[in-house]
Formats: sequence, C-alpha cells, structure tokens
Amino acid sequence: MTVITITTVGVGVVTSPSPMGKILIVTLVLAGVTLGYMTAAILGRAVLTNFVFRTRKRMHKVIDGLSDHVILCGYGRLGQIVREELEALGKKFVIIEIAKDTARLLAEEQLLHIHGDATEDEILLQAGVERCSGVIAAIGSDAGNVFITLTTKEYNATCPIVARAEDPNTEHKLLLVGATSVVTPYSLGGRRLAQAFLRPGAVDLADLALGGGNHEVLIEEVALPLHMPDAMATLKGLDLGQRFGLIAVAVRHSSDGSLHFNPRADEELRPNDHLMVMGKREHIDTCLQFLSDCG
Repeated sequence: MTVITITTVGVGVVTSPSPMGKILIVTLVLAGVTLGYMTAAILGRAVLTNFVFRTRKRMHKVIDGLSDHVILCGYGRLGQIVREELEALGKKFVIIEIAKDTARLLAEEQLLHIHGDATEDEILLQAGVERCSGVIAAIGSDAGNVFITLTTKEYNATCPIVARAEDPNTEHKLLLVGATSVVTPYSLGGRRLAQAFLRPGAVDLADLALGGGNHEVLIEEVALPLHMPDAMATLKGLDLGQRFGLIAVAVRHSSDGSLHFNPRADEELRPNDHLMVMGKREHIDTCLQFLSDCG
C-alpha cells in the first residue's frame, strides 16, 4: 500500500487497511502532494532565475557593445519624458534605475537598463560612461546628481552632462563640478506657466525650437563636416533653401562659441561650425545625411 500510494499508481487495494493504516495512507498522500508542490516550485524558481539571469546577461552584452549613446540616470516622471524625446529622435540610450519595481517594468518593455545606484562608479561603468556621448542626471537627489557629474567627468572628461537640480542654489555647484547645463524643473515650469499667459506667441516659438506641440516644423542644430568643400564655405554656397527647403536661423562658430542670429548669405562657414536650421524633420534628416556624406 505504501508503494502504491507514493507512486500514485492506484492499481487497487491490496488489503483492507486498519485504522492506523488509513492514517498512514492519508499522511503519505499529504506528504507526497506537499513534496510535489515544493519540487515544482523549486524547479520553476530555478528556471525563472536562469531565464532572468540569461536575459540580463544578454542585455549587458548589448550595452557593452554600445558607444556614442546617452545614459539616463533616473526613470521618474522627468526620466520618462526624456526617454520619449530620445526615442523620438532615434537616440541610443541606457537607463539607470535604482527602484526594483521600475527596473522590472523596464525589463518587461525590453529597454536597455542597469538596475542600481547611478551614483556608484561601478554602475556608471556598466552603462558605458567612458564610451557615451552624453549623460542626463535626472535622479531626485541634488547630491546624487553632483556625484554622477563628478564620476562622469572622471571617466569621460569631454562628455556633455545635463543635470537636474531641485534646489536653485545647487545649480552653481553642478556647473562648478562639470555639468554642461542645469535644469531646475520647478523654476522652469513656473516660468513656462507665466509666459504661456503673458507671451503665448513666445511659448509657441519655444515649442517650435524644441520640436514640441503639433508643429510640422522644428529648429535643429546641425554640425558642419570637418572636411567641408570650399563651395560650401558660405550660406549662399550651401544653399539650404533650394537644396533642402530649410531656413538658416543662426550660426554657432566653433572658434569662440559665439551665436550669430539671422546670418547673411555671405556669412563665412568653417568646419565644425554649427548651423541652427528650421524646417520639417524629413528635410533636416536629408541635410544631415548630405553633410555626413560630405565629411
């Protein structure tokens, strides 16, 4: 009866069990079912853990192969908006997020991410900080954003860093330690609310420059190639209007970083200068491809 019960064969009753025998059979059945569930749970957990491990390993392998990507530190409400903007422009990015539940959601969306504290050197190195083209420090701690900026500058001295500051007094400190630009969300949001009421036209122009709203056109900054042909040494030679359907809004000269608005047709253009052009996204993309081919 013990063999029949444990193996769940159930071929029949060998002999009528005594009261103690019935208790033994019930005990064996309960023990067998419990053992079966425990075994299934252990095997299931092992399979799931292995799957998660292999998935994380594959993702880290992809991240290790990235270069010229953007590292987004923090995936709160601001981080989600930043992610949408990066995706809209087709930028490669890696998210660093410390919250376990948020990291699980990122894994479900199959987004490249690192689960950890962005203020730690090891985590930033895992995200490829030494190979990235930019870092956005958007965690909710000003002190943490200062640490992220310092670490980034240590491993990638030329990397542009945009940092979030909750306290306006922290802005100066972030700039001192190497941040390229500092954004104070509450201050920026307050000014935007006031200007939307006082100067709605200026707000629409700002949306145009940032590519926001429902505008068909936007303003984009494009870099001129290092080996630019002599025929393209002026705006007239580049002929943005006829060639691409774009308007030149300003020129940022690489020599001194100065920004010249409403440039003349004979404005001298030098390699690595930056043009701020206005037009449709597809026309800007065509211009970028043309300049890339020229370089």
